[in-house]
Amino acid sequence: MKRRHCSSMRKRFTTFSVCLLVTLGMAGFMLIPGALAQESEPTLQVRLSKDFGYALGSRIQGAFSVRVSEDSDLVQITLWIDGQRVGVDDTPPFRITFNTSEFAVGKHSIMVIGMTTNGLEVSSPTLEYEFLSAEEARSDAFNVVIPILGVVLAVMLISSIAPVLSGRGKKRFQLGTYGSAGGAVCSRCALPFSRHMLSLNLGWGKLERCPHCGKWALVRRASSSELDAAEARMKEAESQGSLQSEDETDHLQRLIDESRYETDD
Repeated sequence: MKRRHCSSMRKRFTTFSVCLLVTLGMAGFMLIPGALAQESEPTLQVRLSKDFGYALGSRIQGAFSVRVSEDSDLVQITLWIDGQRVGVDDTPPFRITFNTSEFAVGKHSIMVIGMTTNGLEVSSPTLEYEFLSAEEARSDAFNVVIPILGVVLAVMLISSIAPVLSGRGKKRFQLGTYGSAGGAVCSRCALPFSRHMLSLNLGWGKLERCPHCGKWALVRRASSSELDAAEARMKEAESQGSLQSEDETDHLQRLIDESRYETDD
């Protein structure tokens, strides 16, 4: 009797477990499509571009354009700022403009709602931006530009003084000798010169001064063929006596002399 009772209990427990799993599976099947539908719900991809003014991160000031990603199903878009309709465009490529001066200074919410050919509404994610006054934009730009200019001027000064302090400024450029940083070709005089290891590297090229014409520029590492052509031009200029280069020491001395004369005036 005991064994039959245990066997009966096991059968009931197994049947209950199977029913529970089936019920949970059906419930999950009913719930998942809804969740997937919410995740895959189409949204507009919005791009905000500056027409005139200032923009740094989410802080903007001036005239801007709102554009949406190209979608053949769209027939109209509407721009909303803080829940108020700002503009409508029903001609592709869709674009709506606005000016921050028409709104209060502070944080604002931007959203675009599109209408498709079958009458469905498609909305963009809400974008949060802070609208600045003209004075705040100028102050922001000043705080960003001045440190960058300071770094560039400091690097230019170091690039001029370092060769003199190390003794390399006394040596004039020699054809075919470019060092580990490679050679470059000046965009103004088209003559070759060596790049310095300590010069500011901004990715596209190094900030260098041409020893032949004195021009400061971002210069990339020139190829062998480019250097060969530039060296040929330099040899021709030297043979004609039209090449007048100043080394780093002469350049620095000239700058000191010019500043002295300006001070005396």
